[in-house]
Amino acid sequence: MPDGKRRDEVDQRAQLASANPNAGVPERTEPLVITDDVPSFKHSPLARPERMIRLLKIKRGLLRADPVDCELVHFDINSAPTYGALSYCWGPPPDNLKLLCNGKVFYGRRSLEQALKRLRAGFRPGQREEYIWADAICINQQDLDEKDAQIRLMERIYSGAATVYVDLGDMEGQKFSVDGYTVQFSGGGGMGAPDTLMGSDDPGHPLHYMTIFEALSQPWLTRTWIIQEVTLAKKVKYMLPGNVFTQEYLDSILSKESMLAHPDRQRELMSSNALMRGYMNYQKLKTIKSHNGKMDSLQLIQLTRDFSATSPEDKIFGLFALLSDADRKAIGPYSRSVEHVFRRFAALQVHLGRTITMLDSAGLQRRRRDGVNLPSWVPDWTAQGKSPKVISTLRPTPYSASGPAQTYTELVGDGTGSGGIIVRCLVIDTINTVAHVHTAPLTPSGQPDFLVFHDKFRATFDELIHQRGSVYTNNEEAFARLLLMDDMYTGRDAILYSSPILNPAATYRGAVAAWRERRGHGNFGGRKMDAVETYQMQASAAAVGRGFATTQTGYIGLVPPCAEVGDLIVVVLGATVPYVVRKTQGGYLLVGDAFVHGLMYGEVLERPTKDLQPLDIVLV
Repeated sequence: MPDGKRRDEVDQRAQLASANPNAGVPERTEPLVITDDVPSFKHSPLARPERMIRLLKIKRGLLRADPVDCELVHFDINSAPTYGALSYCWGPPPDNLKLLCNGKVFYGRRSLEQALKRLRAGFRPGQREEYIWADAICINQQDLDEKDAQIRLMERIYSGAATVYVDLGDMEGQKFSVDGYTVQFSGGGGMGAPDTLMGSDDPGHPLHYMTIFEALSQPWLTRTWIIQEVTLAKKVKYMLPGNVFTQEYLDSILSKESMLAHPDRQRELMSSNALMRGYMNYQKLKTIKSHNGKMDSLQLIQLTRDFSATSPEDKIFGLFALLSDADRKAIGPYSRSVEHVFRRFAALQVHLGRTITMLDSAGLQRRRRDGVNLPSWVPDWTAQGKSPKVISTLRPTPYSASGPAQTYTELVGDGTGSGGIIVRCLVIDTINTVAHVHTAPLTPSGQPDFLVFHDKFRATFDELIHQRGSVYTNNEEAFARLLLMDDMYTGRDAILYSSPILNPAATYRGAVAAWRERRGHGNFGGRKMDAVETYQMQASAAAVGRGFATTQTGYIGLVPPCAEVGDLIVVVLGATVPYVVRKTQGGYLLVGDAFVHGLMYGEVLERPTKDLQPLDIVLV
């Protein structure tokens, strides 16, 4: 096992044989089958769903293939027995796997069935709690009123569980080899082959950290609902076929100190996008847990923007257990109307004075392709992961486009902003040309080819200089700094493995040459990057996925991928970055945030007052 201890899977066949010396093998050798004449299970209503929960007791199985058989019992949460809670990845439908619940057929998904079988197989009697809470079966998912009440109880459910059992899912057929050892994961709903890692009892052996890395790459670490489930837990045990390990063991492998001490692990981690995503999500879970419930709702959802949810509204409700009572009340009951939920959440942020921070996640550039009927100022929380990076948080040192100006915002219509939102801003400029690259071939490292973006952007910039000139005294340096969004990795903006970019123009030329020769911007294996490599990393993060724009007065900027000629560049008072807006019937559409070189540090406030008057506009 990863912690060096030997554990055997519970095998009821062996136990029965030893209990009856006259029987060499159990009487039954074929799994039980749930016949078609068994009636379907229906939840009996909870007498008080706002304070009662259902808990299930998993009966022992004789064979791995035996169907899950459980009892479901109602308890007042204040007097419930000691219980564990299950955290797992729901996975895709259909709900067609048969489980027995109170002697009747409950139809569930394969993920639920396999997770309950692993709980049944992975622990001897007394090694885990008798009762288990599992959302898919303990909540009547068809009763939205009950679901709303139970979602509001989840803070108490998961924080009150003695143990949260994380089922990381099936890995049947997957294997890895290291130092002459091979680990292959089996399936079947059990815990796999006993003592999978008994080849080495040394916790430092590569088999142990490689097993943890396999856990990192599982879909479980990408789901919104799991965030509250593990961050509220008193104790967590992770189940990977053949392995059970604790939160403490996971932390010992993945801590920053441990990673720094093992460069080989860093190289392995950086070799896979799935591994890196899992590792970053793990770090986010650690951050949330360290806040002890004191992270505000907007911080929380922006931090977890890359986590996914099958139902869009669950991007909010999947975090409900971590929100304050006042925030839950403002958002309202569980609803299938994603537009209603997202708008109420956005209006709450306005009431709490977080409008500017919220706008960084809003705009037409952050919308699902299939379309969501949302006002442009309301963030679509299902589309954040694949949209361009938020400019205001791209570097530790904040920009200050509006200087010390104070924010003024006001909801229009009712308390949820049914008529839009008023923001006070300065209209700075108009987009004159815009160059977009909506698709680019991938490099061997799996990233979009930066040269495709660069060459189109550079051609547009050179045309501007040729036709009209620009407002910059050093055009080459202006373009080089634009591609970095002015992040030179100096001072507070430096990171452990970067080098400062002291001469942006010269470093830019070196980076372009390296790109053309297909050098750099790949796996640095934990070593320190030189200035050219640092430039390549930052430019790819800042410029890829955005458009390049020139303005009527000669500025250059990186703008949303849906920006158009004629769109306005505005600075909203109190905001750190400019935004692109578009005139429409009844107001303006927020297109998204932008970086305009020469307008990021309050320069607009130096213009004559008569040339720049604050204007209240309505974002719709």
